[in-house]
Amino acid sequence: MLGLGLASSHAPAMFCPKEIWPKAYATVPDYMKNSQPPTAKLETMEVIEGYIKRIDAAFAILRDQLEKYRPDAIIVIGDDQNDMFNESNNPAICLYTGETIWGMSQSRYMEIPPEKCRVDFKVHTALGKFLLKGLTKRGFDIANSARMQPMGPHPERGTSHMIGLPMPRLTPKLNVPLIPIFLNEYFPPMPSAKRCWDLGVAIDELLRDRPERVAIYASGGLSHDPHGPRAGWIDEPLDRWVLERIEQNRGIELTNLFTFDSATLRAGTGEIRAWISAAGACRRPGVVLDYIPAHHTKAGLGFAYWPAIA
Repeated sequence: MLGLGLASSHAPAMFCPKEIWPKAYATVPDYMKNSQPPTAKLETMEVIEGYIKRIDAAFAILRDQLEKYRPDAIIVIGDDQNDMFNESNNPAICLYTGETIWGMSQSRYMEIPPEKCRVDFKVHTALGKFLLKGLTKRGFDIANSARMQPMGPHPERGTSHMIGLPMPRLTPKLNVPLIPIFLNEYFPPMPSAKRCWDLGVAIDELLRDRPERVAIYASGGLSHDPHGPRAGWIDEPLDRWVLERIEQNRGIELTNLFTFDSATLRAGTGEIRAWISAAGACRRPGVVLDYIPAHHTKAGLGFAYWPAIA
């Protein structure tokens, strides 16, 4: 059964020491550098150090929730950013069923050679194949990837940082098999918010009679546009609205997102789709741990979990 839900942002700068954060912020496109939010200037080294302590504290709580629940598998749901897929094939939803999957445990901002920070994750292939079959029967045209073959411009970095960066924080021993599910959150065809919610509901229902203890982790978000026309800007009202829906068990209202076009809802903000799927899988009040509108990470950083059920 699926008994625990987790969600957090995965902005690469979050996993770096404070000295690297200005370097990450400097990657704002040149045409956006003269129109940065004034609040970004308030993020001194002291403030950033405080952010890092809050990030560490939030991950510690999420890690503790996992350790207490003792899952047999973790469904990791999030985006691919030209890592596993490219323009030759970009599925809306893809479930990975290989034996292992690997990625980088260090942000690209750290400039560490990929071979020095590669991390391998076990995959719960049997349970992944069960979900693949069940979701297909329920009408989901879901793609399957059964072999690790990164097709993006940097294949040496492996799979998306939605797995590589946060999972060592959540499972330091890397002893819990994963079930990776990739949602297309940047490039067409992107699933609707309703489709993401329905996906979460279907996953929960399929696992209801399974003996395995399963957790789901939504990786990504919240509002951000790291390299586009809103780089450096954060939509704090939108982020807090999303977190309120989760906290008040009103996740179904998140299906209203992405039904209209908005500059805010483009680019990285699309990663909220993973949170919608997790909310659909859990369908109970969540606990919001923290929210940090951190301009130097170019993202609104959110942390939440849905408490474990027996």
